[in-house]
Amino acid sequence: MVNVNEAFEKLSNGDDDVICREYELRPQAIASLIEEVAKKTKHHGYIIIGVSKTDEGYNINGISVRIDVENLVNMAMQQIIPQIKAEYLVQISSNKKICVICVEKFMGIQKMCIDSLWDVDKETVFRDVFNACIKLQKNITFSNVSEDQRNDFIRDILETAGYQVKDQTRQGKSASGKASGEIDILLHDKGKPISVVEALNLNGLETAYLDEHIDKVYKYDTSGNAFNFLVSYVKVKNFGEFWEKYVEHIKKYKYPYEIIETRENDSKEYQYTDIRHINTIHNRNGRETTLCHICVKIVE
Repeated sequence: MVNVNEAFEKLSNGDDDVICREYELRPQAIASLIEEVAKKTKHHGYIIIGVSKTDEGYNINGISVRIDVENLVNMAMQQIIPQIKAEYLVQISSNKKICVICVEKFMGIQKMCIDSLWDVDKETVFRDVFNACIKLQKNITFSNVSEDQRNDFIRDILETAGYQVKDQTRQGKSASGKASGEIDILLHDKGKPISVVEALNLNGLETAYLDEHIDKVYKYDTSGNAFNFLVSYVKVKNFGEFWEKYVEHIKKYKYPYEIIETRENDSKEYQYTDIRHINTIHNRNGRETTLCHICVKIVE
């Protein structure tokens, strides 16, 4: 419940779990503020937009009536992870429009406290990686950027969700086999690897480039993780046609470890037309391992 009086009282007291901004129209920046407060507060904190901090306390500047602040905040809400709970209220204070966002304490992800890396909840990790891809797809900022910039966004979302994340970690062999390569994203628990997330930009079914990244997953996964991810950021006109060719290719590809079968997730939670996924199951030294392929259509 948003309590405006409490928010201003916290602001007056100088509490560190309340942030005010005179002017903020970027949903991504608002989302970052929400995540910051969620990590700082002991119970719940606030973000107040349309207010500035002063030496005497604060000043209510107000938000222009022409600005659809509700839409901006809703867009920001879509970019935060599901584990962060927040709600907002737009109201008139001192004859000026302001927006107050109440943010609950982020409790983290208890599932990552594990006894065995092979007991990690694969479905939960998949859901979190998949949701991170959804958030990236919604954000037009990433329509024309590099792989690294998109990877940074995915990494930040997962890290905020409570995962221990390393990016561009030098580990394993490079594509040439001569030196250590760089993992795009490594999920780990106290230094023990859980899953490799390798990602690439595709402007079509560029098989040689795709194959190179498939091989990278296994060069980087030196321990033999129960599951890894290959995420493709795809810019094509006919995504359905691309997906059919992609699936046909990965089924026939000669992986470093024998492919046993392909499996699709039938859950309605993941049935989208412009984000597709499929798992290839492999026999790695007598144990079953999974490579989860996720293809995300990047909208121009």
